[in-house]
Amino acid sequence: MLLRTNYILSVVKHNQPNVEKNKMRKLILITSILISIVAQSQEYAFIPDSLRLLPMQELAKKQPPADFEPVYYEDGTKAVFKEVLPLIMEQKLIPQMFVDENGEYKALVVKSLLKNEDIRIDYKNIPESLTKSGYSFGNPDSKKVIIYLQGGPVNYLTTYGFESRMNLSGGLDESEYFLINMRESQTLHPEETEKEEISWEQAKKYNETTTKTLFDLINFFKSQNKKVYVVGGSYGSFVGLKSIVDNKNIADGYLLMVGRLDMTQEVSNAYSKGFEAKFEEDAATPIISEKSDNIYTVNMRKIAAALSRDEKYTQLLKDTDLSNLIYIYSEIDQSVGKLTEKEIQFLKSKKADVVSVKIEHGKYSELLKDGLEMLLND
Repeated sequence: MLLRTNYILSVVKHNQPNVEKNKMRKLILITSILISIVAQSQEYAFIPDSLRLLPMQELAKKQPPADFEPVYYEDGTKAVFKEVLPLIMEQKLIPQMFVDENGEYKALVVKSLLKNEDIRIDYKNIPESLTKSGYSFGNPDSKKVIIYLQGGPVNYLTTYGFESRMNLSGGLDESEYFLINMRESQTLHPEETEKEEISWEQAKKYNETTTKTLFDLINFFKSQNKKVYVVGGSYGSFVGLKSIVDNKNIADGYLLMVGRLDMTQEVSNAYSKGFEAKFEEDAATPIISEKSDNIYTVNMRKIAAALSRDEKYTQLLKDTDLSNLIYIYSEIDQSVGKLTEKEIQFLKSKKADVVSVKIEHGKYSELLKDGLEMLLND
């Protein structure tokens, strides 16, 4: 099975004629990042039982008026739409729109994001040791589990943004899958990477713990007679590769996007010291800048480099069958660079599906729908 696909994605942008419409457009963009909480109107005593929660996909299609009311906080306190709009745009509040039987907007409730300590995987048989290893949504009874490895690295876990990514960008019907945004180990105690610069050994340890978590999650859900698929972008794609190296190819399928197999040494060396590094427009020539004066930024760069500086995956995976891997890379990727011919030929020799695109690194969510179709319909 070998698929060779080349395509270019484009984004069509529409102009809005005035300031208020621009604000509404920004709100819709945010709602495309966020997804509705699985909730019933009965959770809020101030919302009539006759109203239903509108799926976020539908809210993204129909913008509310700038003077919409009533708007409530979760405790029933009234709010003003124009005042909560900036907080929605900053992803500090989640909009939940309730509609009548005709689909007319009747009430908006704005909900706070989950606190770090409240994030968990909701699955009745999961071991206590894995409960806090991610955020889940979808159908726990589904025979298909998708484990998502987010980019970055960052020291926080996205929750509702993850739901949006899978539903809106990925085009998935959540009733057909059980989906998990897996914790990278630095998200458990974010304060550790904000106080002082971590050592190289600490950076490697973070990644070892992360790949072990992935191994444990795959094994657990395989024991539940599920098909398990791993999806990762950017830093998440490196986590996916490293997990195969450390724990063998044990998932049913992998979709890895905009990463590298053999990172350009000059770039990974710079990152390992906290320096900024990227590529020229050719996505091949490195650009090295100064070391950041922000401890958090330095630490995240070290964690990223710990998966690429000393790891040459064309060597580490030379005896591994990768026929269940879909690898998408961008020819104009100035963040990690484009795959070299050596990397491409290696993947092909291991029977991986290699997909070439022309897209900016930070827009890889736009690749999800096509990638997931390939992964799940194989």
